[in-house]
Amino acid sequence: MAPAYDTLVIGTGFGGAVAACRLAQAGLGVRVLERGLRYPKGSFPRDFEDPRNGWLWQHRQGLFDIKLLKGMSIVQAAGYGGGSLIYANVHLRPPPEVFASGWPEGYGREALDPYYDLVAHMLDVQPITASARGLPTKTQRMREVAKKLGREAQFFHPNLAVRFAPAGEPLPNKFGVLQEGCNYCGECDIGCNRRAKNTLDLNYLARAEQLGAEVTTQAEVTRIEPLSPGYRVTYTDHANAGRQCTVDARRVFLCAGAVNTTELLLRARDVHGTLPDLSARLGARYSANGDFLAFAFDTKEPWDPAVGPTITTGMVVDEGQGKDKTWFLFQEGGHPAQAAGLMLAMDPDRALTLPADLLQRELVKVLRTRSKEMASIENERGRFQAVFLAMGRDKSNGRLSLSPLTRELQVQWDVPANLPLYRTQEQLCEDVARALGTRAAYNPLWERLHLPVSVHNLGGCAMAEEPAYGVLTPDGEVHGYPGLYVFDGAALPVGIGVNPSASIAAVAERNVERLIRELKEAPGWVAPERAPGTSSPPRGAPPRVSLRMMPEVEPPSSPVMPGTDPLGDVVVPPGGTVASPTPVVGLRFTERMKGYLQPGHQPADDFNGAARAGQRGGQVAEFVVTITLPNLDRFLAQESHGGIVQGTLHVRGLTPPGGASVENGVFNLFVGTERFYERRMLYLLPFTGADGQPYLLDGYKEVHDDAGFDVWSDTSTLYAVVRKGHERSGPVVSTGIIRLHLPDFLQQLTTFSVLGTSSPLKQADALRRFGGMFMGTLWDVFARAKFD
Repeated sequence: MAPAYDTLVIGTGFGGAVAACRLAQAGLGVRVLERGLRYPKGSFPRDFEDPRNGWLWQHRQGLFDIKLLKGMSIVQAAGYGGGSLIYANVHLRPPPEVFASGWPEGYGREALDPYYDLVAHMLDVQPITASARGLPTKTQRMREVAKKLGREAQFFHPNLAVRFAPAGEPLPNKFGVLQEGCNYCGECDIGCNRRAKNTLDLNYLARAEQLGAEVTTQAEVTRIEPLSPGYRVTYTDHANAGRQCTVDARRVFLCAGAVNTTELLLRARDVHGTLPDLSARLGARYSANGDFLAFAFDTKEPWDPAVGPTITTGMVVDEGQGKDKTWFLFQEGGHPAQAAGLMLAMDPDRALTLPADLLQRELVKVLRTRSKEMASIENERGRFQAVFLAMGRDKSNGRLSLSPLTRELQVQWDVPANLPLYRTQEQLCEDVARALGTRAAYNPLWERLHLPVSVHNLGGCAMAEEPAYGVLTPDGEVHGYPGLYVFDGAALPVGIGVNPSASIAAVAERNVERLIRELKEAPGWVAPERAPGTSSPPRGAPPRVSLRMMPEVEPPSSPVMPGTDPLGDVVVPPGGTVASPTPVVGLRFTERMKGYLQPGHQPADDFNGAARAGQRGGQVAEFVVTITLPNLDRFLAQESHGGIVQGTLHVRGLTPPGGASVENGVFNLFVGTERFYERRMLYLLPFTGADGQPYLLDGYKEVHDDAGFDVWSDTSTLYAVVRKGHERSGPVVSTGIIRLHLPDFLQQLTTFSVLGTSSPLKQADALRRFGGMFMGTLWDVFARAKFD
């Protein structure tokens, strides 16, 4: 039996919308599956008291899908229009140098510019300066800051997919869909209830439906299997009590977003076994696009974050050469007025003290509770809050995979390898905050755990000429599986360092054009918008009416004009942009500890008894970890004194013989306790056991003055508990003691290195300050108590 549809598009973000529109314009039968809801005008959630009321995907298919993965916190959209529903509207073209390496043959700015122009035409992009309402306060403030910092030549206004017509006047856009003009409400990133954002459901997807594309929302795809010909796709129909349904199509286009598309293919290969020949590179080359989030509170002058589109300005930072080059964008941000109180949960000066031993999920729970307590902030105070957003060219060295046993999605992200980028982003955040009369504050997941948050996920199904190097052909078809395509951010082989929406759409435009030319045997086929005067091929005699009851209309015949390139006008001096006056120096050292843990020993707090029992039974435990302090100044100033831990842990009977990797572990030096003259060193080392289950080594060194000289004993004795799961509330598996032995300590002293500076004086100063803090704390604990 022939497949029911010519083409099936999964997902309606920038890749899926392009695919659905162009395939329909080419006269092919198109079916679209979208896991999220439609959002007609005025239907986006606005209950700021209850996150379950329309906000979260996990609760009745809400707007935001937030994944708290071990190495990264990921924020995605779920809805008809994909990421365009909640993104900040920014459309930028990467500089030509981005395409110099990592991309297949045939990609570059010159080759892609016609498609960038087409995307700009479809989404009517223009900068904030096109608005008759004038420049928002934060826009003006950022120009002043750029001038004050000597960065005015790198300041620009990015193109925005926003309708800057008079507010409150519904008028049809070029596709016949009614839209209003922007009223500067600041709600871009939580869904525009006035339809002033040029979201994909108002242009690309509207055109696809006008031409007969069949759309099913609340349809979450779970399985893909090959037919002969074509593919069968299984989805969960959330609108029909979770019923399992199937669709057969000759060609399938995966456009569910970089993370979800990669996960679908991982499950097809590693769980269902339906696509067993997918490249071994599946999941590799994941990039968080260098996303970095910061805040400033109590600015000297009003910032007015709730006035205007979310982002209206940018600055380029370009430092170093070759492999040491650091390149990123800094953009000002905003938030809705109702979120002012929620933002205060990020302010360390007003926030309640957080326990130092919280891991990711526990920290998020505490922040959620705190946000509710602060939600009643007066609007006037909210006017003095600023949001900073940065993105840059990270290493693109992450990997998405499925846990061997639980089959849950996981991401490996090497924060230390990407620290040069994050460090430079922090520097500029500090500089901008200081220019605003205050200091920067950071996302608590970064501040406490050094876990980035990504809203611009890329890679995982990279394009490459050969399957040994990537999952897709240079035209987006899956190697070894004809008729299966990936047209979303997963296909991009490197992080591009700018807001990626325009690039995802442009690459999709390029690849769908090539496919249609092949299918239609029409080498000159182009999108109708690029060929004024031609109409889209009809797919039936009577005029079509879409599921949204939009009559078929012909787009206007105005030609696609060459688009503007704000980044192309940025001037970078030959030696790079001005250096930041704010030093961000870090520290790194390696520690080896050995001891014994006894499974099931009772009582659980009898660490000495457990260690003796473990020694009799040969239950060895040891680890070699590298501890990184990304920002020494902040490390010294914080009460939690936190660092990143990576390395290898071996627990006999629990880990493989060669040990298990420790990633995204947390180290806290000299955390205060309820006793005035007592401190604790905390170690939280998550790992995966030989059985595929998640575990956590939860340990502490207790530093307090006992009888006799016990400084060495206190600083070298780790009381350790291994727990099941990656949270401190997990059940106890084994307990005991792991020690730092003198030869290992002497070796540890040789491993100290200073990050972020090549100056011998600054390196010596960093070591002096760290050593002063370490020895000063020991003095307070062991000596000062005697004098007091």
